[in-house]
Amino acid sequence: MNQLNALLASSHRFVHAVMALEAGWLHTAAVPARTAFFTFAADVEKTLELLAAALRGAHVQLNEFPDLREDHRVLVQSGDQKIERYALVNVETDRIVNSLNTLREQVIARVRASTAR
Repeated sequence: MNQLNALLASSHRFVHAVMALEAGWLHTAAVPARTAFFTFAADVEKTLELLAAALRGAHVQLNEFPDLREDHRVLVQSGDQKIERYALVNVETDRIVNSLNTLREQVIARVRASTAR
Protein backbone atom coordinates (compact mmCIF):
# COMPACT_ATOMS: atom_id res chain seq x y z
CA MET A 1 0.00 0.00 0.00
CA ASN A 2 2.91 2.36 0.72
CA GLN A 3 4.22 1.88 -2.81
CA LEU A 4 0.85 2.73 -4.31
CA ASN A 5 0.53 5.83 -2.13
CA ALA A 6 3.99 6.95 -3.23
CA LEU A 7 3.06 6.42 -6.91
CA LEU A 8 -0.09 8.44 -6.36
CA ALA A 9 1.80 11.28 -4.66
CA SER A 10 4.32 11.48 -7.51
CA SER A 11 1.62 11.45 -10.15
CA HIS A 12 -0.27 14.19 -8.28
CA ARG A 13 2.88 16.32 -8.17
CA PHE A 14 3.19 15.92 -11.94
CA VAL A 15 -0.45 16.87 -12.54
CA HIS A 16 -0.19 19.88 -10.24
CA ALA A 17 2.83 21.16 -12.18
CA VAL A 18 0.99 20.77 -15.49
CA MET A 19 -2.04 22.55 -14.04
CA ALA A 20 0.16 25.37 -12.77
CA LEU A 21 1.61 25.78 -16.26
CA GLU A 22 -1.85 25.97 -17.77
CA ALA A 23 -3.07 28.45 -15.17
CA GLY A 24 0.08 30.54 -15.49
CA TRP A 25 -0.23 30.77 -19.25
CA LEU A 26 -3.57 32.50 -18.79
CA HIS A 27 -1.98 35.18 -16.62
CA THR A 28 1.34 35.86 -18.37
CA ALA A 29 2.14 37.66 -21.59
CA ALA A 30 2.38 35.46 -24.66
CA VAL A 31 5.90 34.82 -25.93
CA PRO A 32 7.19 32.35 -28.53
CA ALA A 33 7.81 28.86 -27.20
CA ARG A 34 11.49 28.08 -26.92
CA THR A 35 12.81 25.32 -29.20
CA ALA A 36 14.07 23.50 -26.12
CA PHE A 37 10.51 23.33 -24.81
CA PHE A 38 9.41 21.17 -27.75
CA THR A 39 12.22 18.71 -27.01
CA PHE A 40 11.28 18.70 -23.35
CA ALA A 41 7.59 18.13 -24.09
CA ALA A 42 8.36 15.26 -26.49
CA ASP A 43 10.57 13.60 -23.91
CA VAL A 44 7.92 14.01 -21.21
CA GLU A 45 5.46 12.29 -23.52
CA LYS A 46 7.93 9.47 -24.21
CA THR A 47 8.52 9.07 -20.47
CA LEU A 48 4.80 8.79 -19.81
CA GLU A 49 4.44 6.23 -22.61
CA LEU A 50 7.30 4.14 -21.20
CA LEU A 51 5.85 4.29 -17.69
CA ALA A 52 2.46 3.15 -18.97
CA ALA A 53 4.08 0.35 -20.96
CA ALA A 54 6.03 -0.83 -17.92
CA LEU A 55 2.89 -0.85 -15.79
CA ARG A 56 1.14 -2.87 -18.50
CA GLY A 57 3.86 -5.50 -18.35
CA ALA A 58 6.20 -4.48 -21.16
CA HIS A 59 9.91 -4.97 -20.52
CA VAL A 60 11.29 -1.43 -20.28
CA GLN A 61 14.94 -0.65 -19.63
CA LEU A 62 16.08 2.40 -17.66
CA ASN A 63 18.28 3.49 -20.55
CA GLU A 64 15.18 3.85 -22.76
CA PHE A 65 13.97 6.82 -20.71
CA PRO A 66 14.97 10.28 -21.95
CA ASP A 67 17.15 12.45 -19.74
CA LEU A 68 14.57 14.96 -18.54
CA ARG A 69 17.04 16.66 -16.21
CA GLU A 70 19.30 17.45 -19.18
CA ASP A 71 16.31 18.64 -21.20
CA HIS A 72 15.41 20.94 -18.32
CA ARG A 73 18.97 22.26 -18.07
CA VAL A 74 18.92 23.17 -21.77
CA LEU A 75 15.47 24.73 -21.42
CA VAL A 76 16.51 26.92 -18.50
CA GLN A 77 19.57 28.14 -20.39
CA SER A 78 17.45 29.22 -23.35
CA GLY A 79 15.45 32.41 -23.43
CA ASP A 80 15.46 35.49 -21.26
CA GLN A 81 15.02 34.50 -17.60
CA LYS A 82 13.39 37.84 -16.86
CA ILE A 83 10.38 37.05 -19.07
CA GLU A 84 7.63 36.02 -16.69
CA ARG A 85 6.29 33.13 -18.77
CA TYR A 86 9.75 31.63 -19.28
CA ALA A 87 10.38 31.85 -15.53
CA LEU A 88 7.08 30.09 -14.85
CA VAL A 89 7.91 27.34 -17.34
CA ASN A 90 11.37 26.90 -15.83
CA VAL A 91 9.95 26.39 -12.33
CA GLU A 92 7.10 24.08 -13.29
CA THR A 93 9.17 21.97 -15.68
CA ASP A 94 11.61 21.40 -12.82
CA ARG A 95 8.69 20.03 -10.81
CA ILE A 96 7.69 17.88 -13.78
CA VAL A 97 11.21 16.47 -14.01
CA ASN A 98 11.33 15.71 -10.30
CA SER A 99 7.94 14.04 -10.27
CA LEU A 100 8.51 11.95 -13.41
CA ASN A 101 12.01 10.88 -12.39
CA THR A 102 10.64 9.80 -9.01
CA LEU A 103 7.69 8.08 -10.67
CA ARG A 104 10.08 6.26 -13.01
CA GLU A 105 12.07 4.94 -10.05
CA GLN A 106 8.89 3.89 -8.25
CA VAL A 107 7.40 2.15 -11.29
CA ILE A 108 10.61 0.30 -12.12
CA ALA A 109 10.97 -0.82 -8.48
CA ARG A 110 7.35 -1.99 -8.39
CA VAL A 111 7.67 -3.87 -11.68
CA ARG A 112 10.91 -5.53 -10.57
CA ALA A 113 9.37 -6.52 -7.25
CA SER A 114 6.31 -8.03 -8.90
CA THR A 115 8.36 -10.02 -11.44
CA ALA A 116 10.72 -11.28 -8.72
CA ARG A 117 7.89 -13.10 -6.97
